[in-house]
Amino acid sequence: MNCPHCKCLARLHSLHAAGLLFREHVYCCSNPYCGHNFILRSEVGRTLTPSKIPDPNVHIPISLRAARRRENKEKREACGPSKV
Repeated sequence: MNCPHCKCLARLHSLHAAGLLFREHVYCCSNPYCGHNFILRSEVGRTLTPSKIPDPNVHIPISLRAARRRENKEKREACGPSKV
């Protein structure tokens, strides 16, 4: 990660879990003349491939593409085995 001000390398200083799906990363600029410290936030945004062992307490939106794939798979399974 680079400092948004001076563009020098910023080093990860610490990490704080702010929930099951959310983290805050504290970065410190390596440029002593800049001295900028900042927080980068990261979170789980959406599911691309559903878990095979889902936690019922975790609710992550499914991506539109993944939802379409799931619908197509369910339609194929409902039609029975394909003949080759």
